Amino acid sequence: ISFFLPGLLPSRWLSPNRGEIKKGRVPALITEAKREMRGDVAIGALSYVNNNEPFERSHVFICLRWYKRRQGDGKYRPEDAGNAIYALKSAIDGLIDARIIVDDGYKNVPLLTGSVERCDSFDEEGLYVSVSELPSE
Repeated sequence: ISFFLPGLLPSRWLSPNRGEIKKGRVPALITEAKREMRGDVAIGALSYVNNNEPFERSHVFICLRWYKRRQGDGKYRPEDAGNAIYALKSAIDGLIDARIIVDDGYKNVPLLTGSVERCDSFDEEGLYVSVSELPSE
């Protein structure tokens, strides 16, 4: 299952560089950003899903595509895949909600990969997700 969610970028509140106890951290805004990302991915994924049963074991690949930083739009555009994966944890939870994967624990998602790609315009920004079923253990 592969799909692209145009325009979907994580909120700046989901940046791992904000830290857990840094000054200016607002837990309620972080929680809301996580909830919004989870819901957006779940709703977006449902239009692409044709399977009835979620994958028991899978490889999840997430690619965050962005053009360039914009001041004041509240979006997080990380330059490295590690920060992108951290910021997109809620997106993976959205895959559970959409019944694409059973759970995101190590037994169910033994392979999680991500990338960050620069694109050529703001219109091409968004989130590409690919989930491949893996054989049972």
